[in-house]
Amino acid sequence: MTLTLASVNLHCGLDRNGRPFPVKQAIAALDADVVLVQENWRVEGSTSLAAAAAADCGYGSVTELDLISGVPLARLDIVDGEVPEETGSFGLAVLSRVPWESVWPLALGAARGDVVGIRSAQVVTFAGLRAVNVHLTHRVLHGPAQLRRLVAGLRGHGIPTLIAGDLNMCRPTVRVAHPYRPAVRGRTWPAHRPMAQLDHVLLGPGLTATHARVGPPVGSDHLPVQLTVAASEGDR
Repeated sequence: MTLTLASVNLHCGLDRNGRPFPVKQAIAALDADVVLVQENWRVEGSTSLAAAAAADCGYGSVTELDLISGVPLARLDIVDGEVPEETGSFGLAVLSRVPWESVWPLALGAARGDVVGIRSAQVVTFAGLRAVNVHLTHRVLHGPAQLRRLVAGLRGHGIPTLIAGDLNMCRPTVRVAHPYRPAVRGRTWPAHRPMAQLDHVLLGPGLTATHARVGPPVGSDHLPVQLTVAASEGDR
């Protein structure tokens, strides 16, 4: 199986100054078979940013995982300064033009001082390939332990797997995810003047990547990462 895949931290639909940006245009610009979204935001009683974009961009399959609900947007502390006075749910989403076989959450534990509480990953299985969407804690001392827990939880399923998302750690640190290996190289944060790569795609055994790159700005404070991924012949 071959897929074009993109991962993007939507920053709750806000730019670095707290101003809304057009999320639907951002998703459309990625033009991938599968889009993994972090910092998805749903105002209470409304459709989430990711789900609304999916409806307009031809993604027939959408799955969401709220990491925290009933939280004021300001409490997430994602912007220095004012943000809209909203309460809602914050989490992950996967948008796909390709049917999947299963979706399940994988708990990664909590970090002291992280308002989100228990972080979890979304595990989505396609025919011959598995994609894992994750947003690790910003509490940098705890991120590697969450990544190790994720790798351990994925063992023994016998399908080529990739891990993608905002790992909140720089490239050297993602080595703790062995045997997963980085597929994209380039600084992704902050988008207006990138200084570090916090957003990654890690490939497990049996997967190869082409056209791997850091994408252009979409409005968020993170740049997206994009690639084409395929299972090798022996693993299909």
